[in-house]
Amino acid sequence: MTRPRMRLATLLALSGVSGLLISGCNGSGLSASSTCSQFMSASQQAQESIISQLATKYDKPDYATPLGEPEVPYYCASNPNVTLGQFFSNAND
Repeated sequence: MTRPRMRLATLLALSGVSGLLISGCNGSGLSASSTCSQFMSASQQAQESIISQLATKYDKPDYATPLGEPEVPYYCASNPNVTLGQFFSNAND
């Protein structure tokens, strides 16, 4: 490999690793199997993202609105061991 190609390969590898580290820090690892405790520890951006995803998945569009989003952290604050999937599957329409 020539020097410019080695530099490019190194730069691409480092950018990929830093991207993974950054995505891990912002809580993007939340899913339906995440507990409310994990949800409450995540960033607000990660919380909003998973609420939107799960509201779509479980056909609960009201939870993806500005008025519905606060209901998830309100519930999770008192129920740390419940998974987000359990919350959304049992949530009222």
